Amino acid sequence: MRKKVENIIVHISDSTWGSAREIDSWHKQKGWKMIGYHFVIDNSFILPDFELYPMNGSIELGRPLDGDLFIEENEIGAHALGYNDKSIGVCGIGKEGWTKSQECSLIMLLRALCSKFNIPKENVLGHYETESGKAQGKTCPNLDMDMIRAEL
Repeated sequence: MRKKVENIIVHISDSTWGSAREIDSWHKQKGWKMIGYHFVIDNSFILPDFELYPMNGSIELGRPLDGDLFIEENEIGAHALGYNDKSIGVCGIGKEGWTKSQECSLIMLLRALCSKFNIPKENVLGHYETESGKAQGKTCPNLDMDMIRAEL
């Protein structure tokens, strides 16, 4: 069953380091099929105590999308209960917050995704703004989403 992409949900990894490959490994350890996010925005740390400054703000592909306006069965993410089958998941690597480079990359990515998938900026949500995020007391993505939406 296909559903039109309606939302983009923004997350933070709750880790000081990582990459799409690492998150894929973490999610598989939980028994998931693959990484739950469609895009990952790196900070400088790809491994603990291994900083590669040029990586700060790099955007990695996670779970594949085919680029049409629908989420197919094989594209359904695992990032926000109640939204997975109709949303794109974007995750920034970080614990307390985002680097400036990550925020700039996030804004550019969100603009491109909103344009490509015809998503109004009001439908770009932080995980804490979803029903499941509220129920779990989430602060993820540790960003002021009103300010992010104002940039779109």
